[in-house]
Amino acid sequence: MNQIVLAGVDEAGRGPLAGPVVAAAVVLNPSELPEGLRDSKKISEKKRTKLAIEIRQKALHVGVGIVHEQDIDRHNILQATFEAMRRALSALGIHPDEVQVDGNFTIPELQLNQKAIVGGDDLVPEISAASIIAKTTRDAMMISYDVLFPDYGFKSHKGYGSKAHMETLKSKGRTPIHRRSFSPVAKTSNLNYLYFNQEAAYGRMGEIIAGMFLVRNGYNLLAHSYHAGRQGEIDLIATLNDEIIFIEVKSFAGESDDTEALERVTPAKQKQIAKIAEIYLQSREIEEPECRFDIITVNFSNPKPDIRHYTDAFLPV
Repeated sequence: MNQIVLAGVDEAGRGPLAGPVVAAAVVLNPSELPEGLRDSKKISEKKRTKLAIEIRQKALHVGVGIVHEQDIDRHNILQATFEAMRRALSALGIHPDEVQVDGNFTIPELQLNQKAIVGGDDLVPEISAASIIAKTTRDAMMISYDVLFPDYGFKSHKGYGSKAHMETLKSKGRTPIHRRSFSPVAKTSNLNYLYFNQEAAYGRMGEIIAGMFLVRNGYNLLAHSYHAGRQGEIDLIATLNDEIIFIEVKSFAGESDDTEALERVTPAKQKQIAKIAEIYLQSREIEEPECRFDIITVNFSNPKPDIRHYTDAFLPV
């Protein structure tokens, strides 16, 4: 008799004031279960990270679903959580025989057999694994956001309402990744992050928007405005699949397309970026790295910026 295909589902990030809600769905291999699976909140960060790698290596299927703060504000956190779970199950690439969900509720609008299990993240290995994948995925995103918004401490509190976070919200206002529908955030301003028709803000905000774009597309940010003394700076440095990416961001408005913006990354500018990249790699003693050089353009002509990402835009000279 064939064993049923069971998918465990859990989420991370319902309670924070900033960042996305992330859900994961996991189908484990019964003959190769990772050891130490339990509720991710009861595991140290170091152990969670190791387990997440092991789960991805040993599981039969892993799916992740992410719903960002704008959609949380638009639909409310409960509906956003359900949508993240649906996306995670869709990302599995298979139709499991049964879905077991941590908590009191099953997932609406899902044409699969379901069961809600209170405390499932400590009882069902598949749900425990989903809990670990969801939390480590979300934590990595918040650590990247800390690179863009270093004053807010996202690396430590991950967007939750800690005392330090609340004090920063009051003194500096909200960032673009804060959830405006959450009452502590709704009372704060975003004056430090306005950009439409504010030409003086295009350069700084273009880099932030480009960085957010990268995080939402699976990149981990290493640096923002990396300075190498008189050599100059690189706008963003990120990693993806063990590759280190150096990104030049060009912001503009009033042009029909980004041709002129791309032309501003001249051969001389490319040479400068390559030199700074070399300094960065040497300072971190990274030998024989996999690298590439990208350009992101951000067009502020309309209220919603147009973002274009050019990978392998040039070769170092």
